[in-house]
Amino acid sequence: MSTKHLTKGDACPPLEAGVLRIYSMKFCPYAERTRLVLQAKNIPHELVNVNTWIKPEWFVDKNPNTLVPVLEKDGQIVYESLITSDYLDELYPDQRPMYPKDTYQKAKDKMVIGLFGDKISGAFWKSAIGRGKDQEAKEKLITELGKLDAELKQRGTNFFGGEQPGMVDYMIWPFFARFTSHLVFGDNADLPDSLPVLQAYKARMMEDPTVKSSILPEKAYTEFITHYRTPTTKFDEIET
Repeated sequence: MSTKHLTKGDACPPLEAGVLRIYSMKFCPYAERTRLVLQAKNIPHELVNVNTWIKPEWFVDKNPNTLVPVLEKDGQIVYESLITSDYLDELYPDQRPMYPKDTYQKAKDKMVIGLFGDKISGAFWKSAIGRGKDQEAKEKLITELGKLDAELKQRGTNFFGGEQPGMVDYMIWPFFARFTSHLVFGDNADLPDSLPVLQAYKARMMEDPTVKSSILPEKAYTEFITHYRTPTTKFDEIET
């Protein structure tokens, strides 16, 4: 299917009956969440990349917000990264469940994901906009990440999902992958030494087969974020 990012004037590829499709964008951390779940659960699917700067006209029919990710199968459409990821986990329950069976532990996982969405992702983008030079934004991000560091230490496991990554891990990983390229801690800086549990966690995540299959070269993330939403916005021109 189309790995080229479809743009204004491009037709939507026909979708065969019974085929699951994800509308994605190669460099989008939110779309990456859903792609990670698809990969981890080994769910057959086809990929259609969308140019999220100059969007194809038909994409509004897939998601009125014109954002990725979007899932489509047999006329049924689901969008938003957390919703699509949970949807896949429930649709394919026998293929590597992403949540623990215990109801309370599942609720705790959802609360961690909620913390990330409510506090950490916002602090991430604010610090990224300031290229790590907004000291207040950077300190806010480190403070919020400290809560994750403490949570994983308390769990005493290699991953938030236990001894292998689960839903929490795949929902937060795309941001971890971009700490350096998006300059959230400053030039060439990664997680600070004040977050030792998360430092070790990131190293383990980078060895996860699902993450390995999706991660892009650091320079690709950097090139994308440098040009995105400018007249020189790049998608397929970036070497990955």
